[in-house]
Amino acid sequence: MSRRHDARPAGCGLLFALAVSIAMPSPAMAAAAPARPSAVEPADMAALRNDIITTYNAQNYARAATIAGHWLERAGAEGRTGREVAAISFILGHSRYELHQKEPARYAGDYRADVVMPIDESLRILQDDPAFKNMLLGNAWYTLWSEGGRTDADAEARGHWHLLKSILLRQEGVRGLAPTAPDYELFARHVLFYLERCLDYARSSDSADLYIQRLREVAPWGFGTAYDARFWQIYELAYFDDGHMKAAALWQRGLDLMRDPRSDPDATLAVFAEAADITRRKRDRAEVYRQMSDFASTLDTPARRVQAAEFAKQAFDLDPASADIRRQYGTALHLLSYAAYATGKYGDALARAQESVTFEWEGMEVAFFDLSRAAAEMGRETEALTHGERAYRMARGRLEGALLQPFAQNYVNILRQFGQDGLAARVQAETATLGVR
Repeated sequence: MSRRHDARPAGCGLLFALAVSIAMPSPAMAAAAPARPSAVEPADMAALRNDIITTYNAQNYARAATIAGHWLERAGAEGRTGREVAAISFILGHSRYELHQKEPARYAGDYRADVVMPIDESLRILQDDPAFKNMLLGNAWYTLWSEGGRTDADAEARGHWHLLKSILLRQEGVRGLAPTAPDYELFARHVLFYLERCLDYARSSDSADLYIQRLREVAPWGFGTAYDARFWQIYELAYFDDGHMKAAALWQRGLDLMRDPRSDPDATLAVFAEAADITRRKRDRAEVYRQMSDFASTLDTPARRVQAAEFAKQAFDLDPASADIRRQYGTALHLLSYAAYATGKYGDALARAQESVTFEWEGMEVAFFDLSRAAAEMGRETEALTHGERAYRMARGRLEGALLQPFAQNYVNILRQFGQDGLAARVQAETATLGVR
């Protein structure tokens, strides 16, 4: 599972693009024509309603919300109900939703009353463009849940239900289409948005495992599309830690943050740590620590290199049989040994290198390379020569050309350092094509 996660995209940009696209006005609403006053509607109310629709279609949401509010106040005072009220209620709720989406702060008023309820009440009466309206309502409930502390189980359930309904409605329109068809690709983007929302809910939900079946059922709808990699990634999350959805969702969040250059490294590691703390199976928890080590090592500072080794050790203690984890741990120790050697701390370099040869791992020739150099600097002739030769012989079995050259050069240097010029000359001759001096 780790290789699949390492290789596949995060999808954060797609989620943002979808959030923008689904917030645009409904085609059905945008096509609404100005209305004529009826026997039961005064001419000034009809004119105001036409102004509301025109303003809304022009995406002037601030004005649309203001005048829609005035129209509904008067309609309420006059006891009006029905489709016209439902249509203006939708405009009011949607306009307020759009305005809030552009604000960095939380909603200042009562989001449930001001945004969610107008859209919800409208949808109960008007079923035009139900896929769009259900997705919008699902997002409004999600915002309410998110800004309310992510603990409102009712808001979570309603938000999920409306998003799912929107996806099911859209599925009816693409039955029989190939995954590569343009209309199906658009459908796949909406499905991916829905699945990302499920993961977000699962990270905080007390009923996170309820989303397992949804991921297993819905993710295959995106196989074979342009987003195949991300759909597979999400599908496999449903089996992480024996179906522990909250841990899986947190782990995936950490992976996505890891690939986002804008994310704070400590916040990313905190998400990983939360996932590791609740992951039940040792092997899966070890994989989370391996990812943490891998991420910390890319930050390339002395403190982060130490952190990377600590995480790798935690992973190794949990799953020492994993080749990936052994390689991660060995590499982390090599980086510490190399850094210590470069700063003249030869004792520390030797200690880290000694630790890294207590287990086998792919690429461990660098560990013997580290041992030989540190031992040579400390005047420990036997160790330096033994480990220098072993590093060179191991490297010859795996590497060639420029990759092999440092191991050969190091061995020649150590031989010369301890007076074995003849053997050094022979090694130099057998590696003449490598440029060993």
